[in-house]
Amino acid sequence: MRVTTFVGAEAAYAVIKTERVSMDIRLEPGRSAVQSLREWAAEKRSKAQWMLERADMAEAAAAYLEAERRAA
Repeated sequence: MRVTTFVGAEAAYAVIKTERVSMDIRLEPGRSAVQSLREWAAEKRSKAQWMLERADMAEAAAAYLEAERRAA
């Protein structure tokens, strides 16, 4: 992994590169790069958890409807 930070005209960014993925993350003003990256990761994990819960609910609803149809 390679991580570099730079300050552009409007904001600072962290550029993260691996063999397979490259991404830029905007760093929050007034925070260190470390703190900003950790907060970004926590926010994305929270959103991912929310999405996974809804995906599970949709899958359960499909199973419910399928079972209901079989029972009829």
